[in-house]
Amino acid sequence: MKRLALVAVVLVAACSTKETPKADTAAPAMAPAPAVAVDTTVHTDSAMAAMKMDTAKAKMDTAAKKIEEAKGAMKDATKKP
Repeated sequence: MKRLALVAVVLVAACSTKETPKADTAAPAMAPAPAVAVDTTVHTDSAMAAMKMDTAKAKMDTAAKKIEEAKGAMKDATKKP
């Protein structure tokens, strides 16, 4: 019982002492990164998209012409001489 009391006194004495906080030796925090500049490539992206659309339309037109030619060839092939 005396040991328990002694341990309690030592523990209370150790926890109740105030320590002075140590000086902060860490380097100061870095400044935030600068804001990202406005993206000026939007116009270029739009132009590229328009060019791709034009290319796609041309391919579709070519495919449609080939289909019509194939239909004409099939009609010619099925005609009786």
